[in-house]
Amino acid sequence: MSTLIVLSESLQHIYHGQPWLDVTLLEHLQETDAEQATRRIGESHCIWELVNHLIYWHQNVTRKLKGEKPEQEGDLPDFYLPENHGENNWQATLHRLEHSITQMVETIRNFPEEKLFTPVPETQHNAYYYIVGVLQHIAYHLGQIVLLRKYVVQ
Repeated sequence: MSTLIVLSESLQHIYHGQPWLDVTLLEHLQETDAEQATRRIGESHCIWELVNHLIYWHQNVTRKLKGEKPEQEGDLPDFYLPENHGENNWQATLHRLEHSITQMVETIRNFPEEKLFTPVPETQHNAYYYIVGVLQHIAYHLGQIVLLRKYVVQ
């Protein structure tokens, strides 16, 4: 099995499969409503901001790997929290997250394996660095979301 398939499946598993971590992002976000997604512990980011942060970086890395400009006009800012905290807007954010995961998975699967360890144009790192970084990043923020849910969603 190719390295890229293994990496793309790892991302899918941490989102909605059976990862080694034994928790998924989707299971925790499906159980969170809009009001809960805005709660904080002290000055921490809330779940909604963390989800938008993940979307931001999935878009950024997807574009880098495709040779596109990483940030584009119309993109939401990093850690974005909309003024409208309604349930429909929260569901739209979750849909955007799913879309960003799907795009990232497809980008990983379709990336030329022979270029995996060569520098990505306009960056200082190779594709493997960015792909593994996305996996580490989502696992890190999943941990934060699990803790936020434990302490602010009661």
